[in-house]
Amino acid sequence: MAGRGRKKADIMEQEDVLQAVIIADSFDIRFAPITKDIPRALMPVANRPLLEYTLHFLVAAGIQEIFVFCCAHANKIIKYLNDTGWTSDKAPCQVTTQVSEDSLSPGDALRLIYDRSLIRTDFVLVMGDLVSTINLQPIIQQHKQRRLKDKVTVMTMLFREAAPRHHTRSSDDDVVLVTERDTNRVLHYQMVEGQSKLDLPLDLFSDQSDLDIRYNLLDCHVSVCSPQVPQLFADNFDYQTRNDFVRGILVHEEIMGNQVQAHVVTDEYAARVSSPPMYDAVSKDILQRWTYPLVPDNRLSSQEQEGFYTLRRHHVYRGRDVFLDHDSVLEENVVIGPGTRIGSHTTISNSVIGQNCVIGDNVCLKGVYLWDNVTVGSGCSLTQCIVCSGVTIADRVVVEPSCVLASNVVVGPDVHLPAGTRVSLHPMQTPGAEDDFQEPTETVQHQTYQPDRIGAEGKGYIWEGDDDQDSLVAAMWGLRLEQEDSSSEESEESSEEEDNLDEENSPPDDIRIFYTEVLDSMQRAIEENINADNLILEINSSKYAYNISMQELNVCVVRCVLESAHLRASLMATASEYLAALKPLLQPMKGLLKNYIRNSESQQDCLMALEEYFGTHLNISAVLVSVLNFLYNEDILEEDSILKWYRHTAPSSTVPHKAQQQVRTAATKFIQWLQEAEEESEEDYD
Repeated sequence: MAGRGRKKADIMEQEDVLQAVIIADSFDIRFAPITKDIPRALMPVANRPLLEYTLHFLVAAGIQEIFVFCCAHANKIIKYLNDTGWTSDKAPCQVTTQVSEDSLSPGDALRLIYDRSLIRTDFVLVMGDLVSTINLQPIIQQHKQRRLKDKVTVMTMLFREAAPRHHTRSSDDDVVLVTERDTNRVLHYQMVEGQSKLDLPLDLFSDQSDLDIRYNLLDCHVSVCSPQVPQLFADNFDYQTRNDFVRGILVHEEIMGNQVQAHVVTDEYAARVSSPPMYDAVSKDILQRWTYPLVPDNRLSSQEQEGFYTLRRHHVYRGRDVFLDHDSVLEENVVIGPGTRIGSHTTISNSVIGQNCVIGDNVCLKGVYLWDNVTVGSGCSLTQCIVCSGVTIADRVVVEPSCVLASNVVVGPDVHLPAGTRVSLHPMQTPGAEDDFQEPTETVQHQTYQPDRIGAEGKGYIWEGDDDQDSLVAAMWGLRLEQEDSSSEESEESSEEEDNLDEENSPPDDIRIFYTEVLDSMQRAIEENINADNLILEINSSKYAYNISMQELNVCVVRCVLESAHLRASLMATASEYLAALKPLLQPMKGLLKNYIRNSESQQDCLMALEEYFGTHLNISAVLVSVLNFLYNEDILEEDSILKWYRHTAPSSTVPHKAQQQVRTAATKFIQWLQEAEEESEEDYD
């Protein structure tokens, strides 16, 4: 009896442990090429790694067990946690890493957390780039008490009051939130980036009498979750992000009964370093002490020395063993790391200087972030840029706003870097290859340095990405770069080449005209809410007019559904943006797809269409899992057909063999799930 009592007590003790999950991978390229060398979670902000801020935030909330999910650069995160004592017995909480090299989204991370049965109780979910001083303890208790009364609450989302255009409010997280006034239950959650008007569902106002509609909130990306959350991610392959999860819960609330709550804070601080503008904004907030006690002169861990920095007037923080020539000036909002040496007649303002840097004479630094062991020669002028560890900038170099110099780059002498220049020791890879998902391979110099652009002593490659990447860099600190005429001409030439390539691979005229008519009919049906039966009549009449075979018809219909979403989202959409545009179309188009995809032959036509479309749009191939999951759940595609397609790659005239393999790689997770489900059903049968 005594042993049984101790066992029950142990179980109760385990259930009371406060757990947290940190997603220490960004799954985007906003800080490329910096993240070729270092994960975003370890980027220094005010001379502290970002992950340090996140860990201390959770420790202050009383979290006892933290799981740090790592994907890219996992070995560096593990080494950091070991070196700083977070994984030792003396750490304030238990910290363990969970590594997955093939995860592509936070949703994949939570599915892995579920597969490993790590979550036993309510837990806190955060990203590894969070800086926050919110007192989580009462919020966690409110969440638990609410769940004791009613189990339907699966998540409590944290928001901070912040007016539109607030400097810490990222444009990527511009959100409109509709809640029930008395309970704070979330009724509608919508991202409104770049939109000038908002459409709200009419049933919000017919079903509820007392609502709060708010556009003055910053999404903290801190969520208190029930243990069911990882399972819900595992059950829904189309949940790639937390935003997908919230929208899914709201859409299926009447069916599943799950609810999401909102908690709004007013005086406390929270922001994610999710982009270069946010890196600048959060850094300045730390220097101006809006994040107290998370400030440079305050010791956060035993690894940091007492009195490492001293605070002086005008928010100037000076580290130990700093040499500053008497003619140099530190104006305001400046951090100077220990061991740094600064020459004469140098002016520094609104900048963070790392440890052991050497700055020459007659240098001007404004809004600059120098990491550790950086050398800046005499006569240089740097404005609003990030200079990573180990960089050498020779004499008389001018660096304009929004430039990024990745680790160990050498620039100069006597060179002028235009606004938005990115330089790295890693050569630029093919589009889509430079991301935070992969470990960098050993640098191979397959290009030559460009001394006319980075200086005679320069070492590094200039990254010149596509429009999507350039726009991310151009938005750094609000900068807008003007496109030169030559760029427009090159763009036109490129477009002409692509058009010629499309013509070479394009189908015969009748099929092309038929495809256009079907796409137009589908767009009109979506806009005017025409039912599937009428759309089928239109498509069938066009089929007979152009003498189209059933195989051609099946492929065309599936491709048109996929392209309709692309037209709604824009052709340059990311995978998550495309998925958000596609999901509302799939349900209305279900009847249309079921009408044409009826047997094993038509199912292979459907799969061939998916392969061709995602094979020519590899940047959104991650969405294929969600599409296959929908078609399988709706009994449009059968398991045998999917496995047959996956195992046998048929030659294609429109998709290269390598792209076909990439499409199958994107579908691997769904295939594995199918096979595991089949094995479980066989075991149950036995």
